[in-house]
Amino acid sequence: MGADVGRELLIKKDAVVICAGISSKSITINNEPVDITNDDDDGWRAYLTKAGVRSLDLSFSGVTKDDTLKTLCTGETILLEDITVEFPDGSTFEGDFIFASLGESGESGTAITFDATLNSSGIITFTPAS
Repeated sequence: MGADVGRELLIKKDAVVICAGISSKSITINNEPVDITNDDDDGWRAYLTKAGVRSLDLSFSGVTKDDTLKTLCTGETILLEDITVEFPDGSTFEGDFIFASLGESGESGTAITFDATLNSSGIITFTPAS
């Protein structure tokens, strides 16, 4: 994948961009290693070849333009089903996420801004660009 414009990395729910005003997005893929070190390893750490816990976290921030995020994180359920992270080349991550956090802040003379985090819940599917 070549260089692309950050605004073209999209976070969608049901094929619609999750909220207005996003200016920064970050994706973290975690494959927690399983330590299997024992006396036979001569003091060197050893890991299982498979991850113990796998996760994908989405962090994003921007200028607050509406109440979409507050509505999503204060509803009866914080589970957001069918989230798609779409890259400019057409590749995607898809799955369910928990609305983990939302923060808003503002200073005198500036716009109110937000920071939000979604944490994967269940299997996440990666589809490479075709």
